Amino acid sequence: MFFINTPNFLINLEYTKAELRFQAINLYSIIALFIVILAGGVVRSTGSGMGCPDWPKCFGKYIPPVKEAQLPQGYHTQYVEKQLKKNKRFAKVLESFGYITLAKKIKNDTSIENKKQEEFNPFKTWTEYINRLIGVIAC
Repeated sequence: MFFINTPNFLINLEYTKAELRFQAINLYSIIALFIVILAGGVVRSTGSGMGCPDWPKCFGKYIPPVKEAQLPQGYHTQYVEKQLKKNKRFAKVLESFGYITLAKKIKNDTSIENKKQEEFNPFKTWTEYINRLIGVIAC
């Protein structure tokens, strides 16, 4: 039962199909957004962010590997090369926005080259892969 002071526009609401469809799309979008945020949180908290170093494939395959023997030869050096290229592209973007000092720091950063190589972890790889799938499906 409505309260006595309920505005008339809230009583007997009738929506067209287009309005209902619009509301459904909005609801699904909000749910998808929260799922993507949750999946990102899982990836961040498990440290799986670089479980798949390339996109759209994972270690050059559409289905991620489950054993280290399935990885391509020299995947560590391939990852470092790709990360360095990505950093250079990002530095160019920063330079175009006027962040020249930060861009120089990124270009001259040797932490990626000197980073200790981690052992292959299928859990991290699949966590990152599932996160990417959720992101694609949510779009």
